[in-house]
Amino acid sequence: MQVHQTKMYQTIKNFLDEVYTVETIPELETLLRQVLEHYGIHHFICTNIYGLDCLADRKPMFGMWDTKWVNHFINNSYYLEDAVAQHCNGLEDDGRPYYWTELIANKDLSKIQYKIFGEAWDADLREGLVIPLRVSDDELAMVSMAGKNFKQNSEVRGILHTVSMQAHRKAREILLRDHGKQLMPDLLGFVPHPEMKRLTPTELNILKFLAEDKTPTDIAVITGVSIHTVNHHSANIKRKLEVKSLYGAIGKAIRYGLFH
Repeated sequence: MQVHQTKMYQTIKNFLDEVYTVETIPELETLLRQVLEHYGIHHFICTNIYGLDCLADRKPMFGMWDTKWVNHFINNSYYLEDAVAQHCNGLEDDGRPYYWTELIANKDLSKIQYKIFGEAWDADLREGLVIPLRVSDDELAMVSMAGKNFKQNSEVRGILHTVSMQAHRKAREILLRDHGKQLMPDLLGFVPHPEMKRLTPTELNILKFLAEDKTPTDIAVITGVSIHTVNHHSANIKRKLEVKSLYGAIGKAIRYGLFH
């Protein structure tokens, strides 16, 4: 037992050390699989609920999932009634990770929602853990993992929460990079001035490009949106920061330490 725990913790340490070095989603999934197999997890999916510009809403970012169950889930349109996603989407804050059994015990579920959990059990997904990952008020992701022999306890919850956050951060970085975009410093741990928190991640990204003396046309090409959209975001930036010009917005951003 002690040998197994030592190996497990070493695997987790290796993941946290190596996750920063991976360059592709398949590399990340391989690294993640080495951790999850220790907990009896064979189904793991991280989904962009909304807000990540380079990926459609409710689309997977990365994972290793039970293909048969996913096909069954989609073919029956269970995503329209899924209690897990509905609960995650309704959270007003970051929300703590929660087990499926906790959701079943504490929520007033519909018949179809009970049916979904029952069919998941029959598919050997007998316990699951859901981890809401809120990037900002305008962007939310969700990790859902499950397995046949997945046992719940507070230590496992904490470990898998940490692993999922780091995996999501790296996947997000890779996806944005591959779509010609860049991450803002605050999305990597930098905490901006409260006034800058009024801006969405997209608006912060555009402000960063403006500070680099890029034109609306340049920004449209880099981010893959129209010039009209860039100008719309620019107007929102001025309104939210209560300035008359984008130069004033850039000045505030520099003054508050957003750009280094």
